[in-house]
Amino acid sequence: MLAFENWTSRICSSIVFLLIGLSGHASATEQKDQRVVTLSPHAVEMLYAIDAGHMIVGTTMFSDYPASAKEIPVVGGYSAINVEAIIALKPDLIVTWQSGNPDKQIKQLAQFGVNTYDSDPQILADVADDILALGKLVGREAQAARFAATYLDKLTELRLQHQDATPVSVFYQLWPKPLRSVAQGSWIQQTLAMCGADNIFATAPAHYPLVNLETIITADPEVIFVTDETGQPEYAWWQQWPNLRVVKSDQVFELNSSWLHRAGPRSLLGVEQVCQYLDEVRQRQQLKL
Repeated sequence: MLAFENWTSRICSSIVFLLIGLSGHASATEQKDQRVVTLSPHAVEMLYAIDAGHMIVGTTMFSDYPASAKEIPVVGGYSAINVEAIIALKPDLIVTWQSGNPDKQIKQLAQFGVNTYDSDPQILADVADDILALGKLVGREAQAARFAATYLDKLTELRLQHQDATPVSVFYQLWPKPLRSVAQGSWIQQTLAMCGADNIFATAPAHYPLVNLETIITADPEVIFVTDETGQPEYAWWQQWPNLRVVKSDQVFELNSSWLHRAGPRSLLGVEQVCQYLDEVRQRQQLKL
C-alpha cells in the first residue's frame, strides 16, 4: 500500500510553485493563447479542466472527453504518432506521455525545437502537479491553482475516510481475453488500496499480470470489478459460475474505465466509485451479523 503522504505540504508546495511561476511573466489576460498538441487523452482533460481546451490543435485517438474533444484533429494513437502532421500544426507546446508514446518518435519531435512537457502521472497526487505545470505553460495559473487545491483536498478526504476500512477481497478484471488483472505498482492498485480492497493479485510480479480462471475461482473473492473498457457485458460472463460468492451475493460491479484507467482530472470519480461499492459490501456484511 502506498504510504500516507503529507497532502497539506503538497498544497503549500503547489502555491509556492504558482507564485514562482507568476513572477516575471505576463498575466493570463496578456498572454496570447498557445497552440497545443496533446499526445494523451488525460492531458486533453487536464487542459479542459483549466479552461484551455480551445488551445488544443491536435491530439491522439480516444481523446473523447469532454464531448468537444472529439472534434480535435487526431495525429496518432497509442502505438504511433504522426510527427509530420504534428509539426505541420505549428504548435507552441507539445504535451507528451512517456508511458504511452513511442520513444523514437518523441525523440524525433525534440529535434524540431518545439517546447515540450511530459505528463505521465504515476500516483494520484501527480495529477495536481501536472495541472499546475500546464497552467503555467499556457497562461492559466489561477485556474490551475484552484483546480489543484480542490483536487488535493478531495484526495485527502477520500484517503482519511477509508484508512481504517475493513478489507474486502477483490479481483479486478482489467481485460477479459486473455484474463488480465492489476498488481502492486499499477495505477489502479493505489485506488484499490485506498478504498480498503484486498486485491488477490496484489503481489503478482508484473504490474498488469495475466491470470488464470482457476486461481480466481479458488480465491473466491468477495467482489469482482469489471469495466466498460471492451463495450461487452462482462458482468453477465461471471454468472456461469453460480457457486462463486460474488454471484451468490450479486457483487460483480462494473466500473467506469475512463475514470479509473485515465490519469486525469476525473480520477477521483473512479476512486469514489470503487470506495462506494466496497462500502456497500461492508454494510451488507454488517447486516448479516
